[in-house]
Amino acid sequence: MKRRMYILAICYLISVFLVGCALNKSSTKKDLQRLSRIEIYTSDGDLVNTIEDENILYQFNSLDYNDTSFETDSEQDELKNTVESLPVLYTIISYKTPVSVYNDGTLEKEMEITVYENSNIIKEQISSDTIKGDSIPEEYLTFYITVSEEDKDFILSLGGPNNQ
Repeated sequence: MKRRMYILAICYLISVFLVGCALNKSSTKKDLQRLSRIEIYTSDGDLVNTIEDENILYQFNSLDYNDTSFETDSEQDELKNTVESLPVLYTIISYKTPVSVYNDGTLEKEMEITVYENSNIIKEQISSDTIKGDSIPEEYLTFYITVSEEDKDFILSLGGPNNQ
């Protein structure tokens, strides 16, 4: 009888473990929030890398640079003036799968991130296509953000192994 109880307990634990693993995999897909592709371009406009790997997309989507309180207009202007003279290193464009009944497979541009040389300041420009039903001027969709060294290293790694 004890042996039967041990076997049942082990089967129960294994099934709980397997269900937990399955839930974790599906949550990654859910956490992507429809992010489907990232394209990285040089300052010349040449495509360097295209990323569709779910793990990397998840890491990109999980970047925590927005946890700082949004700067005031004067602080945004200061960050903008700081990077104005810096050369652009990369432009990263993220695309998402649109929410529609009749999706033809084309992706929507979600945002564009400009990475500057020798700076932890990035420019994030939300695509006006992501806002349905209204037109918002570009100036209200553009933010300058200071990122951590760790986030900057990850962003640079998206350009490939020789670009860190």
